[in-house]
Amino acid sequence: MFKAKFKKTIGMGIVAAACLMTTALPASAAPANVNDAKSNDYTIKSFHYLSVDGKDVNSPAQVNNKSNNIKVTMVLPKQNKNGDLLAYGFTSKVTLEAFIAKDKQRLQNKFQPTASGSCCTDFYEYKNKGGQYIYWRDGFTNLSSAWNDRISSLSTASPSSSYSTTLWEHTSTQGYGKGVMFRHSDWYGKTANMASDWDNKASAIQIK
Repeated sequence: MFKAKFKKTIGMGIVAAACLMTTALPASAAPANVNDAKSNDYTIKSFHYLSVDGKDVNSPAQVNNKSNNIKVTMVLPKQNKNGDLLAYGFTSKVTLEAFIAKDKQRLQNKFQPTASGSCCTDFYEYKNKGGQYIYWRDGFTNLSSAWNDRISSLSTASPSSSYSTTLWEHTSTQGYGKGVMFRHSDWYGKTANMASDWDNKASAIQIK
């Protein structure tokens, strides 16, 4: 389960959303190939929120007043001078879906669906894509007991294949809890490492 650490930040990015099950590629475990793990260290430690529900945040106080209501954080692969990853925060499914609808429209001409490229997001047991991994193509699933609270890093599917990957702190039967979301147009080709409160905490995953 996640216990998010909300530092002073300006942001846009978290929403707890109930998810519908869709057909997905069955997850399977296999030894990881870490030859391509030469990427910047995008370790998810804390966030600097740029906006909440699409509205710019102008002071740390504004974030602090809203942080307890933020349910899903969309993480950007950029950091401020303190090492906090930039993020967008969302407090409801309605505001998140409104953002996604506009964002997909903005991206549709940039990333046209193709028959090639990575179709799945890979989830690894260690940082920098180390150890065993599972992959998922589309939809929502509660993690099996073998993978519950085990994910330490991930690499997303291609933006031409799907829009985003979300880790949820709880299973659907436990109410999902808070989530951390990775937009594929930002993260494809990069490795996101979890740390402290975000490491080994995911109980469910969603690709859409």
